[in-house]
Amino acid sequence: MLRKLLKQRKSFLQRIISQCNRWLAKTPSGSLSISCSRGVASFFQTSGTKNRRRLSKINDSLLIQSLAKKDYYSSIIPIAENELNTIDKLLEIKENQTLGMVYENLHYERQKLLTPVEVTRERTLQQWIEMSCTPSEPESGKYYIPTERGEMVRSMNEYMIANALFHNGVPYKYEYPYEAINGKTLHPDFFIKNKNTGGEFFWEHFGMMDNPEYVMNSFMYKINLYAADGILLGKNLIATFSGGKYYLDEETINRIIKEYLL
Repeated sequence: MLRKLLKQRKSFLQRIISQCNRWLAKTPSGSLSISCSRGVASFFQTSGTKNRRRLSKINDSLLIQSLAKKDYYSSIIPIAENELNTIDKLLEIKENQTLGMVYENLHYERQKLLTPVEVTRERTLQQWIEMSCTPSEPESGKYYIPTERGEMVRSMNEYMIANALFHNGVPYKYEYPYEAINGKTLHPDFFIKNKNTGGEFFWEHFGMMDNPEYVMNSFMYKINLYAADGILLGKNLIATFSGGKYYLDEETINRIIKEYLL
């Protein structure tokens, strides 16, 4: 998780430094000085310690803005470069040099004598995968569809989501029981683990949004119940919708998986 975030930050810093340098290469000479008297600002183009030229707010507005950007970008670059150097040093730490790997590299008999101060992402993921999961009981007369992973789901939309998660290598549990804050047990369509960040998500598909009774008794009920437990849309709750002439497509499913789960 940390390495992924560091790499994302590194790419961002590199892009900012490059953009600032390109812009600074074509900036006017000097820097901007501003003085205020009785609430009125005056602008000056300065060069060295003595050269100072007053700028007109009207006639020199573009120059004033360019000099302001020049000073701002010039201040950004050394800060960004310093942070970039720190990130590079952190990224030099190899995966097998983490605290979690100290425990993993011990003999099995020694591991049994200890409680690790940190567990590796791989061990945490494996423990999550091994958690038992019993979906809610099938309803008599309902039609069920086998997914490519082998479980039986209740709709074509769930079938599409399950197969997309499977193809992308995203670990998930179908209808994993969740005890809500009011003591009721819900069975979210999918309980999902992000392998890279360790984050956990619920994914609910609401498939009859053209039915007002369904919107009230299923959609609104679940969304509010989740929110009361700190499970929020856009954070750790994913919701997709269909109904009437609106349907869920594979492109949307894969876009969501890429944004939250990879």
